[in-house]
Amino acid sequence: MLGLKRLAVLALCALQTSTPTVSARSLLNLRGMGMTHGDDGGALGLDKRQSLTQKYCPPSSAACFSEFTVAAQKITYRIAIPDTAAAATPFDIYLQIIAPKATAGWAGIAWGGKMSNNPLTIGWALPNGGNGSVVSSRWTGGHSLPGAYSGATYTVLPSTTANATHWQLDVHCQGCSKWANGQLNPNGANAFAWAKSTKAVANPASNSSSFSGHDGKSVWSHDLSLAKVPQSAFDALVAGKI
Repeated sequence: MLGLKRLAVLALCALQTSTPTVSARSLLNLRGMGMTHGDDGGALGLDKRQSLTQKYCPPSSAACFSEFTVAAQKITYRIAIPDTAAAATPFDIYLQIIAPKATAGWAGIAWGGKMSNNPLTIGWALPNGGNGSVVSSRWTGGHSLPGAYSGATYTVLPSTTANATHWQLDVHCQGCSKWANGQLNPNGANAFAWAKSTKAVANPASNSSSFSGHDGKSVWSHDLSLAKVPQSAFDALVAGKI
């Protein structure tokens, strides 16, 4: 889905992104969930099988999410949207990606279900064992390395973190639900696509880094009606309060 194979072209990023931070609560949550060096991600709530969209309600949060897990890759995508989201109208999105460092040098989601002509959200772990992850907003008009996409603005949330085996990216996206010639349906199924590469990006500290082509990809149908949470809960979620 994302990028030319072995292409090393720097994409200048016009993305407005807050500085990734990791709260003490985030690190305590990871430890409290029992993540160890040998963990396969189950402690983060990852489903060990390929799944359809399902509802996931963590005991530590007042908000539930719609969840999709790529079992073979052990990558999970969780989404929340406000219950005020209406069809044909842009709405904000909370996105969480959890992925293993060993096999996901980067992982991403295509909001229109294909590589080209829709917003792409790409994430990866900070370098040198850093306790955080990076988000990169991308777009491509064809099968080429996606360049920067300024139509979506991201805030990296304090719950974003990483440990020895996994990275977790939590972001608030404004601009992922509607784009030129495309929009999401907040009341039902949407075609999404995922992609990932085992190879790390060229410059993990930069969200404008170039990266290699994917070595895993597919599409799925995601029911966003399962992602709806009360507006007050969504506001608290993207404010890092829950």
